[in-house]
Amino acid sequence: MSRRIISATLTAVCLAALALASAEHASAATTSPAAPKSTTARAPNIVLIVADDLGIPDLATYGASPVAVPTPNLDRLARRGVMFQRGYANASVCSPSRAGFLTGQYPQRHGFEFLTPEGADAGRQGLAPTQRVFAADLKRGGYRTAIFGKWHLGSTPDRLPTARGFDEFLGFLPGETAYARAGTPGLTSVAAPYLGARSFERKVDWVQLMKHRAGDPRPPEVVTDDKTYLTDLLTREAVRFIGTGPRGQPYFLYLAHLAPHSPFQALDADMAPFADIKDPVRRTYAGMIRALDRSVGAVLDAIERSPDADNTIVIFTADNGAATYMGVSDCDSLAGGKLSYFEGGPRVPFLMSWPARWPRGRVEPRNVSLMDIAPTVLTAAGVKTDAAFDGVDLTPRMQPGRDGETIHEALFFRTGPEYAVVSGDWKLLSNTREGAFPWLFDLANDQSERDLMTFSKPEVVRDLQARFRAWETGMRPSAWTPKQTVQIFQCGRISFHTQ
Repeated sequence: MSRRIISATLTAVCLAALALASAEHASAATTSPAAPKSTTARAPNIVLIVADDLGIPDLATYGASPVAVPTPNLDRLARRGVMFQRGYANASVCSPSRAGFLTGQYPQRHGFEFLTPEGADAGRQGLAPTQRVFAADLKRGGYRTAIFGKWHLGSTPDRLPTARGFDEFLGFLPGETAYARAGTPGLTSVAAPYLGARSFERKVDWVQLMKHRAGDPRPPEVVTDDKTYLTDLLTREAVRFIGTGPRGQPYFLYLAHLAPHSPFQALDADMAPFADIKDPVRRTYAGMIRALDRSVGAVLDAIERSPDADNTIVIFTADNGAATYMGVSDCDSLAGGKLSYFEGGPRVPFLMSWPARWPRGRVEPRNVSLMDIAPTVLTAAGVKTDAAFDGVDLTPRMQPGRDGETIHEALFFRTGPEYAVVSGDWKLLSNTREGAFPWLFDLANDQSERDLMTFSKPEVVRDLQARFRAWETGMRPSAWTPKQTVQIFQCGRISFHTQ
């Protein structure tokens, strides 16, 4: 059988317009929301750090991949809590993945299947006002809240972060921006082979940052700083937020980094330790990851200076795996990457710590989902909500004596005609629907997905197909359709880039 595997997936880069912020919106999947209330006397602080397009093989914390970058601060976070070996995002591209972990639900429940459209096509598409974002629940429960970084979930007034439960926002609404304007001293900008020269020049000359506060009737204010490296700028805001605010009031910080998403730009000081990497794209990419790890260290330092260090939940993850088609990361330890549902696409780094309640230094092998973040932190905060979560509260499952329990019977993924099911060690993957030839893999023995089990385990194929059909009956079709499809070659396999 040919090893050339075709997978249909989607991507697009979103360009959103500035808009007037409106009142806060949040809701449950099937019920009207009730105002949550805090039931704990000492609710934990919550810090969620999300990288963009970051694969497990990129990080030394997760093993000895030949392209792994030393990440001492992620090592430090892993020692502080739990490192999940099989943490899954809900999509292999940005927007639907973020919709999944911010709502705790499969994005398909609301027809959020593709990237948020860009420009004039954006309309009122993105994170619908009927989708509850857990930041709104925390805010109603007495938390102060902030997002610094990437939103990518819509730009109309009712879709801005400050209308969805965040007190303050500094960052960018579309899918990407430059880290700093090309030509800034001490900055290296490198074009990936996938991008044409003109496209690259536009990317590195466009810094689109803005800030806004909830309740401000004026449009978001454009930030004129285009020289400070983006990862450091966002980190500075995060550290400021942690160190300010009324004493005793809990906070929720969402630090949504762009790193190491393209355009590939890094500070020369961060690239210096990687002089032995000859490929300029990979060397720049390594410098971007080093800056990201440095950011994690600065946030941990700020937390540890506070009196509530042990009662602060810190989560680090990524929206999807590495963009291997741009010549970064590798496909040996995990197949595929962004834009596919091979393991390198939805399986992401996932570290979570809460020293007051969770074990330290634990490596967790069970399948978990980024949808678990919302119910976990809301329960920890003592904030009640009517939301119907697809994720689960992980805290009781991290306690002694419960490590043998299954956390998710199955996890489901869908983008257009492509779908996947993960149940225990079994993984079913297909790039078409009716009459499809599905691929079955045993992840316990073949996480690089090279050995096809479809013919030797037909009963498993039938079972997972039936589970997928049952899951799909509760989902909605996509609320919008992509424009076009172009072919991308990655990791010895063909993917379809839909936009």
